[in-house]
Amino acid sequence: MRDESFKPGVAIQWLEEELAGDQTHGRNILTKLRQQGESAGGTLAAVFRAYREWVEQNRVRGYTPDVIRKRVEALNQYKGKVADAPFSPQSKFHSSILEEFLYYLFRDLLNEINQKSAEENVSQTIGVGGIRAYSSLYFAPENLPAFLRSPRMRIHEKDQDFAIYRRVEIQADGERRIVNVPVVSIECKTYIDKTMLEGSVATAEKIKMGNPYCLFIVVTEWYDVSYEVDPKYSRIDQIYVLRREKRRASTSSLIHADVVIDLFELVRDHLRREWSQIEEKVKREGKVL
Repeated sequence: MRDESFKPGVAIQWLEEELAGDQTHGRNILTKLRQQGESAGGTLAAVFRAYREWVEQNRVRGYTPDVIRKRVEALNQYKGKVADAPFSPQSKFHSSILEEFLYYLFRDLLNEINQKSAEENVSQTIGVGGIRAYSSLYFAPENLPAFLRSPRMRIHEKDQDFAIYRRVEIQADGERRIVNVPVVSIECKTYIDKTMLEGSVATAEKIKMGNPYCLFIVVTEWYDVSYEVDPKYSRIDQIYVLRREKRRASTSSLIHADVVIDLFELVRDHLRREWSQIEEKVKREGKVL
């Protein structure tokens, strides 16, 4: 039955005006509304209403533990309302929820960092959201004469679900490239199995080739890897399992606020601490790394 109270055009206008930040999930909904046009309704109408409420709940500002708990409570409520939305994994409807949640989680901290930079007359700002992240640079001339004319610079990049990064200009002779260099890179998963974990391990290695000071994290709702497999050997800095359990056919577990608070504090401390102060470390602690 068509929901006569739902106006697709009004919903589209609200989303177009609202989505100023990196609200990946909202843009996903906007795309679906545009595709369906005036025929949109039913499930999509219910999804839009639930999303609008979620956005309103995230207008709260700050990042104290109490604020983070409110964000997690709102996330659990929203995920409960759209859990049965019949969208395929290829649509990235459900996976993009976590990406947008990370935007809300870190938004105010990063705004403060950018404000402080502006006050100190730093021209560069820190970016946030899904990006193609720089991993390495190489040269690919056709032959020696071509190499003498131009180095033919090439860039390797990796898609990242969520990153905190800055744009960097790279120049080699007359060639110029703009790349996104992450200082925090987060892969978002509804669940992670052994094959996915191996992919994350390989990505962490590539990302840290581009910036060894980048913090690489996997955030997943469920963990489907054997507990006999220890990711400690990899260059992944941490894997957060938000529901604290393996995936089951039916589960009522919620995302735990204390896990999210720990994630936030890990990232916040990484952004605030010194990354390379070897002389001070040697004098203070007798350690280099």
